Amino acid sequence: MKKILFAFGLIFTLCLFSCNFNSTNINDELDKIDAEKVTDELYSYINKKDFTRAEKLFSKQFFAVTNKAGLQDIFQKTNKVLGNYKDRELLQWKTSRIVGTNSKSEYYFVYEVKYQKFKAKETIVMLKEDNDVIKIVSYNVSSEGFLNTDLKR
Repeated sequence: MKKILFAFGLIFTLCLFSCNFNSTNINDELDKIDAEKVTDELYSYINKKDFTRAEKLFSKQFFAVTNKAGLQDIFQKTNKVLGNYKDRELLQWKTSRIVGTNSKSEYYFVYEVKYQKFKAKETIVMLKEDNDVIKIVSYNVSSEGFLNTDLKR
């Protein structure tokens, strides 16, 4: 009988440790506030044209796809074609935080950004890394200003 109880206890314990316990928080206002600190810093650097310091906000994952020179090119061309940064308005946001054995935090923001010459729709996707620092993994700038042939010269 003791062997059966021991075997049952062992199996129960193994099952317990092999299970994943997670809970998900969607669109939590505090998560939004945390991620907006990163976007505030990004746009502060863009406003100051301090594009080199803005690099620190981007993840290794981002730089695996776009190198630092490519990011600098995005910043420089955006500034040249669209003009100086003026202001932004948050159009849409989503956050997802999984707490537990498979923790993961994702943040998605869409801004309408006003530049001196044109407006842009900018999408920023961020992840919280292992050291609990939120980093940008995707940055997309879309504007009709880039379509103007006179500005491509």
